[in-house]
Amino acid sequence: DFIKAITYVAPVPVSFEDIPGDSKGFFSPAEKRIAVQEGMSESQTLKTMVHETAHSMLHDKDVNKDILAPAKDRNTKEVEAESIAYTVCQHFGIDTSDYSFGYIAGWSTGRDMRELKSSLDTIRRTASELITGIEGQLRELQRDRELMQEQEKESLLLIQNSDLSEYSLV
Repeated sequence: DFIKAITYVAPVPVSFEDIPGDSKGFFSPAEKRIAVQEGMSESQTLKTMVHETAHSMLHDKDVNKDILAPAKDRNTKEVEAESIAYTVCQHFGIDTSDYSFGYIAGWSTGRDMRELKSSLDTIRRTASELITGIEGQLRELQRDRELMQEQEKESLLLIQNSDLSEYSLV
């Protein structure tokens, strides 16, 4: 359900594929798509999907045409995307700290506190937007599941109330 919810919330299509090299996923602004390495653990897959969705929401030049905003360097983009992924996953009880802390530390090396603080509002706002969107999709998936179960129960009741014998049901 979480994978379906992220796929629906992401502003571009998400696919699973074999990505050459060490990359676990990527967002392609040119192709307007997200690719996620297939065959990873569930938590790594979910975290990567959120990370790349954050990139697609924040770092796509076509989406963010604010001329007044200064261009962000790769380090800032990676710190923002991974911080959002960590926050969103943590909210849903998925612990990615083993991976996320080292990743964020690596990309934030040499930054001063002012630079990191400037990303905090972006991280908070985007994580909140993703959490709200994912929770909405999860509720909808649960509602759909409950409707299907109700319809199945009604079908069973119709069969049980018919005049068919036990043998003709088989």
